[in-house]
Amino acid sequence: MSSTREEIIAALDAVEAGQRRLAALPLEALTRPEKQALLKRLEGLDKKMKAFDRRLIGRLIAEADPAQFGGATWAEVLSRRLRISPGEARRRIAEASSRGALSA
Repeated sequence: MSSTREEIIAALDAVEAGQRRLAALPLEALTRPEKQALLKRLEGLDKKMKAFDRRLIGRLIAEADPAQFGGATWAEVLSRRLRISPGEARRRIAEASSRGALSA
């Protein structure tokens, strides 16, 4: 594995571990303003993760054929692999395409 691959896997492992840790913490200690600030930060993280997701989908679609993954279309592949509806898969593909992720 190259260091870049290792870095990507390690970064995702850290994100997952952080999410598990955060989800296990009680929220009662936070004040209302702190809860609002936390929501704002989580919204920012969500947007960043969705942007990364679009970039990843774009690269996958640009570099491979859906038949390599057992599907006739990318919507079919994503729908099956991610356990989402075909409509949601098409929406994500369209977002990746409209944001230039397919050529990034």
